[in-house]
Amino acid sequence: MVGQCGRTQGRYADEYAARYKKLQVKSCTRPPAAKARGHGHRPSGQRYKGYSMKISCAMRGAGARLLAAFSLILPLGWAGLAHAGAYPERPIKIIVPFTPGGTSDVLARTLAEQMTLDLGQPVVVENRPGAGSALGTGVAARSAPDGYTLLMGSSSALAVNPALQDDLPYDATRSFMPISLVAGIQNILLVNPSLPVKNVQELIAYGKTRKLFYGSAGTGSSPHMSAELFESMAGIEMTHVPFKGGPQAVSEVVAGRVDLIFDNMPTAAAMVKSGQLRGLAVTGAHGSPMVPEIPTVASQGLPGYDVTVWYGLVAPAGTPPAIVDMLSKETAKILAREDVRQKLVAIGTEPQSMTPAAFGEFMSGERTKWAQVIQKAGIRTAAR
Repeated sequence: MVGQCGRTQGRYADEYAARYKKLQVKSCTRPPAAKARGHGHRPSGQRYKGYSMKISCAMRGAGARLLAAFSLILPLGWAGLAHAGAYPERPIKIIVPFTPGGTSDVLARTLAEQMTLDLGQPVVVENRPGAGSALGTGVAARSAPDGYTLLMGSSSALAVNPALQDDLPYDATRSFMPISLVAGIQNILLVNPSLPVKNVQELIAYGKTRKLFYGSAGTGSSPHMSAELFESMAGIEMTHVPFKGGPQAVSEVVAGRVDLIFDNMPTAAAMVKSGQLRGLAVTGAHGSPMVPEIPTVASQGLPGYDVTVWYGLVAPAGTPPAIVDMLSKETAKILAREDVRQKLVAIGTEPQSMTPAAFGEFMSGERTKWAQVIQKAGIRTAAR
């Protein structure tokens, strides 16, 4: 639309310049009689009048050329102001596709609070739970790509679910523009203390001689995917016991009716410190500051094992790159603040920002990894 406007204004400016040129010829050409008489026969007043006329004509010609030039430049200037310099001009909304109080909600509200102070416009969080995370994610995908609606996306919505479900109301690859990673959170491999294993290798050996049962918060959940990748890399088979939520699954492991679970860091760390469950390993590429005494799965005989539940900021596809870049830099600035980092580490997350390009590449790799795991395990599910 801006391009069409620019071409239209340019055409009118050309016509205006042509008409102005004709007017110049009519008004700035000396009468034939004056030409014949020359300067020697012209009264002194007329001589100065002619000199003034030349200056006026030159200025008119320059004015026409400037008008034509401005007609081409101004649309570009307006577009730049609308997409970057003037943004934001009204409140920004961050959609969280989960209920209030969860990790993604805390992350979004932390960013919103800081952005409100930095950008001079209110940044509000809107919780849109439902169908796993598909409802809110779909709403964000269909929003206007103007920078005023963002999504706190997650690994489940943007990397795992696309391989699990065919009927999602969004396309994880095409519906969004990456802004920045915000934080990751590891799981802990937990077992009932009565299970005669103290590390990952002992668990694998035990699983090759006896049937193991593992719990999860449901098909496609992070605990489920962590266990599926573990099975695949360890070369053992375990039986999946899905529950309606994480707390119920953990309770069954504590009761001894289920052998193990991969659970999110805050809850899992508390269970380890209380002695109710034994922590064998953390699932990330490095140890966790929340439980520094627990080694990684990868360091215990399964190199390359890396599962991190991640959250990141994305915008609807088509959002101006200048706005995306500005929001990415703003996110990085916020996550570098020590008070913000301490707050996020306290809830078990590891703050980390990325450029839009790096975050896009990261998400692509995650989608590929989980698609392979899900295909190998033969898991499919309908949208919830």
